Amino acid sequence: MQRNLTRAVCALFLVMGICSAQPHPLDGLSTAEYWVAYDVLQQAGHAGPEGFFASVLLREPPKNLVLNWKEGSATPREADVVMFEKGKTFEARVDLAARKLSSWRELKDVQAPFLGSEIFGSDEVIKKDQRVIEALKKRGLTDLNAVQCIVLPESYVAVPEQNTQRIGFGSCSEQHGSYHSWGRSIEGLTLQMDMVTKTILKVVDTEVVPVSKGGVNYEEIPERARPGTTPIAISQPMGASFQIKDGEVSWQNWHFRFRIDPRVGPVLNLVRFEDGGRMRSVMYEGSLSELYVPYMDPTNGWNSRVFIDAGEFYSGVGLLKPLRPGLDCPANAAYFDGLSAGEKGAPKIWPQVLCLFERAGSDPAWRHFEENIVHGRPSRELVLRSAAVIGNYDYLMDWRFQQDGAIDVAVGATGVIETKISAQKNAAGHPMEKSAPVDFGQFVADNTIGVNHDHFFSFRLDLDVDGVDNSFMADRMVQQLLPSDPMRKSIWAVKHTIAAREQDAIMDIHLETPSMWMFINPNVKGPLGYPTGYEIMPGVTAKSLLSPDDLPQKLGAFSEHQFWVTPNDPTQRYAAGVYPTSSKATDGIAVWTKANRPIENTDLVGWYTLGFHHMPRVEDWPVMPTMWHSFQIRPFNFFGANPVLDLPR
Repeated sequence: MQRNLTRAVCALFLVMGICSAQPHPLDGLSTAEYWVAYDVLQQAGHAGPEGFFASVLLREPPKNLVLNWKEGSATPREADVVMFEKGKTFEARVDLAARKLSSWRELKDVQAPFLGSEIFGSDEVIKKDQRVIEALKKRGLTDLNAVQCIVLPESYVAVPEQNTQRIGFGSCSEQHGSYHSWGRSIEGLTLQMDMVTKTILKVVDTEVVPVSKGGVNYEEIPERARPGTTPIAISQPMGASFQIKDGEVSWQNWHFRFRIDPRVGPVLNLVRFEDGGRMRSVMYEGSLSELYVPYMDPTNGWNSRVFIDAGEFYSGVGLLKPLRPGLDCPANAAYFDGLSAGEKGAPKIWPQVLCLFERAGSDPAWRHFEENIVHGRPSRELVLRSAAVIGNYDYLMDWRFQQDGAIDVAVGATGVIETKISAQKNAAGHPMEKSAPVDFGQFVADNTIGVNHDHFFSFRLDLDVDGVDNSFMADRMVQQLLPSDPMRKSIWAVKHTIAAREQDAIMDIHLETPSMWMFINPNVKGPLGYPTGYEIMPGVTAKSLLSPDDLPQKLGAFSEHQFWVTPNDPTQRYAAGVYPTSSKATDGIAVWTKANRPIENTDLVGWYTLGFHHMPRVEDWPVMPTMWHSFQIRPFNFFGANPVLDLPR
């Protein structure tokens, strides 16, 4: 039924390029366009039986062309394609409108993202290797039907073989007695495989640890309503308050477009706010850019667990997975399907990977008590939600539009944590109250340790505040002493600093030296003479604790700072680089900003790092409660007054 709703909404409102006869330049690739990309490459002899489509993504037209595009005018449509064949990586550009191959080249120094068939398709090869068979037998595992082995890419160059070969790092788990293998890892057994020849190069077998038999089947836990639970109903009997016309969403003075990108998920475009009859630009484009997850255990099989999730694991399946109505999104939500290219180039529909819904705000838009009267207005918000799923982790990703012109960007982490099996049953005897030893994880169940790790999300924010040319201003709060004031000894004052170059705009959160991060338009002044602006307001976040010269940290270097600013370059879209598999960290935001390019009064992109350190707790097992982190993009001197004064009571 929900899929039919998606199609109905699509038919009624021509949502996105899949449904529109004349696509907008920023619409996602349609089924027909995926097939055009396939046909062009096949006819050019580049999509033979041993060739794989590792990536097919929309190539966005130049920004000035999009901003000047008019309905009915010609729509340039191109696709960037990454092909993988016999260990070689090729990059192609296809002109979809002209149905021709614009460029084709082999890339000698990068690796295509790993295919699903590589990750999961090596199971039988691994289990036929005599070294693996003997290692499993040592652990009492002779029924190999209940053993699952996979290989994973290594984002950074960890072993010399990666310089010349496509290397996968393998491990196994035992699934007997459960319907999934999380919490059933076979410790001490790892391997390296040449993914082209399917040859196991090395098997490492260290300590033998019995596989845990603890409970992991969370869905079989009996359901219990808490005492006093009564139903909550959500309905909009007059229909949704938002409208979608020709792919543009309008709600409460907001206007924006979105598409579903296989690599980074939802991409918001042309975000504008209608203010007194004027359509004012806020953001040209906003999206996730990358996700970096390093684990913190130095033992064999764990010291290599460093993942660049978005850039490594989207091939064929896309970053997003379907949403479940009534769980992920409320009853009044509209759903949207996604498309991605399979390994052989054929498009695949992923149903209900995005939902859009309105909900009543839990807080007042504003309030004030005066002379026994409470004055105020209730609020509501519009939520664009998706769920990125990479292996064990599920990430709910929200773009929440507020009536006052702010946008909250939030990530809710849930799913199943990565666990290591231990011969020790629990933490009994752990001298936590004294000088405790260094821990690399915490017990979450008998013989089961949740390994410490980090999550760092980089969001790419192409803000266009009242136009393309903006500047970045850091408002620093500084202490000011008052030696001659009899009432006070000190206050704080604001020091305004316009960043001239990229290095001036690398921002960190320090409580002792606070600052506010502003994108301002120096060419547009508000009624009081201030340049109009939008602030990037951080939430609770984290900084990487890894050494900057650590090889994985060089690749995930965007996590070293909470905010970066670069001049807009359409080739610079991914904070850890375009090709993060077996990367030598020669691409990415830490590399780009070394050029220290000028960034004053020009087209800018901000890069916000949303991060958190995760020391697992007992409550995170066998499935983790959703933990939210967020930041806000909010107007600062953008309006002439409080923009929600006129909301209805």
